[in-house]
Amino acid sequence: MKSNYSMSNDVMPLARLALPLALTGLIQSATWFFETIFLAHVSEETLAAGALVSWLFATLLVVLLGTLSSINILVARKHGAKDDEGIARIARDGILLAMLLVIPFLFLFWNMSPIFYFFGQSEAVVALARLYLHALSWGLLANFIALACLEVILGIGHARVIFWFSAFEVLLNVVCSYTLIFGKFGFPAMGIAGAGWGLTVSYTGTLIALSVYIATSKKYRHYFRHVLTFVKPTYLLELFQVGLPMGVMFSVEVAFFFALTLAMGVLGTKTQAANQVAVQYLGLMMSMIFAMAQAITVRMGHLIGAQDVNAAEKAGDIGILMSVGFMFIIAIIYWLCSSKMIGVAFDLNNPDNASVINELRKFLAITAVFQIVESARISLFGVLRSLKDTRFTLLTSIISFWGIALPIGYLLAAKLQFGGGGYWWAMVIGASVSVVMLRWRFKKQISAFYHAESV
Repeated sequence: MKSNYSMSNDVMPLARLALPLALTGLIQSATWFFETIFLAHVSEETLAAGALVSWLFATLLVVLLGTLSSINILVARKHGAKDDEGIARIARDGILLAMLLVIPFLFLFWNMSPIFYFFGQSEAVVALARLYLHALSWGLLANFIALACLEVILGIGHARVIFWFSAFEVLLNVVCSYTLIFGKFGFPAMGIAGAGWGLTVSYTGTLIALSVYIATSKKYRHYFRHVLTFVKPTYLLELFQVGLPMGVMFSVEVAFFFALTLAMGVLGTKTQAANQVAVQYLGLMMSMIFAMAQAITVRMGHLIGAQDVNAAEKAGDIGILMSVGFMFIIAIIYWLCSSKMIGVAFDLNNPDNASVINELRKFLAITAVFQIVESARISLFGVLRSLKDTRFTLLTSIISFWGIALPIGYLLAAKLQFGGGGYWWAMVIGASVSVVMLRWRFKKQISAFYHAESV
């Protein structure tokens, strides 16, 4: 199909998709921020148990989100092709996939607490973690179904709806957790169990509100008209095949940063502390990078569905440039304002902090470079996801982080005396290699689409 392409046709659509998604990522992080503050006011053991559960939940959640993101990939294609019937079938099968995934997650959450003994946790902390996990387990089904529904809406391209429902969920969670943890408004004080029940109530309330919104909206209800239709799934297997590699990829990368924390600990507590702060800043920026990647996936999916491959290719290129350009501006801020960033975590006037501050200053300078390269890498993930190419992205993650960054980082840090900065430079090298591989794959895959069009 001949393309009437203009750059302005993609800059604003990408921005309209990316901004609400970036804000969604930021606001969702508030849930665990407030949970941590609330639990810290109960006891040290309660805070320790809460930290364990939040670590476990965050790790497993990235696997779930990666798997369910296949929904927006397939929906975007169907939306571009104006195939509402296809979207309705994907919505039904996506919700079914979410319900099936609840089963192993529920089993893990209900029986996971004894594993914490292997991390040297006391009987009291494990018992508290068990209370938290059991209360949280009752909200998993509602959470998974709501996520599947929002993935459908994202695939259509309406990111603002996702932001508003995420904001509603966070607000509801903060109120419910505060009420149940401390026993406010006539409710009994439940301690750490109240945190789990607060999440369960907020997940359930959000699903109810979302269901009512969809059922009463002329814009969305026809996309979910087959949800209660009991027929043989049409897209369930494809959703799983496309989504699972992304879920595994996210877990591979989370595991790497856990290994990085351990490696930094070998170099000393000050190095580990500096690395932790640098990783926190990286995590904040990653929500924005992933938002742009999601926007690229949806935008390209619409254009591919409309059989405008040329426009889809250019949209991918523009999305990558937008992401890299934004992170370059952030890098300049890192380089010019590192003292202010460090001052958030450490007292710059305290001489006892001098060594950790110097280490963190080095880390932030390298992190700025890493984030530029990483923005290109993650954006290319978004590009390839729109082409349903998720296995190759998993392969590049394994190679760049575990095959390149970790061994080269060890060589630079331990053998060549680069210290903790050696690991960060190795991450830059690994991400750069991944960008080259992903860029090659993108052009190869898009050429296949051009060839299919010409046949």
